[in-house]
Amino acid sequence: MQILLALLVTAVTVGPGGATLTSIRSTAEPLMFSNPVLGMKGTIKPRPGTRFEVVTIDLGDVAIEAELRQFTVVTSTGSAFEPIAAGGGADLIFPIDSMPVGREIGQILPNAAEVSMTRTTPTAVSLHADPHGSLAFVFQVPHDETLRALKLPDGAELALKR
Repeated sequence: MQILLALLVTAVTVGPGGATLTSIRSTAEPLMFSNPVLGMKGTIKPRPGTRFEVVTIDLGDVAIEAELRQFTVVTSTGSAFEPIAAGGGADLIFPIDSMPVGREIGQILPNAAEVSMTRTTPTAVSLHADPHGSLAFVFQVPHDETLRALKLPDGAELALKR
């Protein structure tokens, strides 16, 4: 039986037309992924003593082009964690470590906005998302840590209050 806590949080917006937090989902269960173009599918599993936090945002009127590692969650202790998977929605995630260097993974969302990720080096992934798109990030966080905020590439933070 999959234990899954899903919580829709109050929307928080950063700046006019900026990103809005839409949901946070916490789970200690494996998450499935699939990319038919790359012929890859599987599951990612949290390491012992950790859980996955799936944070989803809507972009509003802004496009985003940034290094994926610039999106971090910050905990109440001040620890920061980079995403281990990302995509255009919680059901569209793809693990960063599985992305081949030089390949792009693109997704067209139901509203026609596009999200793409390209592994440019073994340690860098560029992310591009159109205005009105959505982004989901999967963070692996120790069980005893409490999320405080999602830090965006421009330095803005979205509070992650449940």
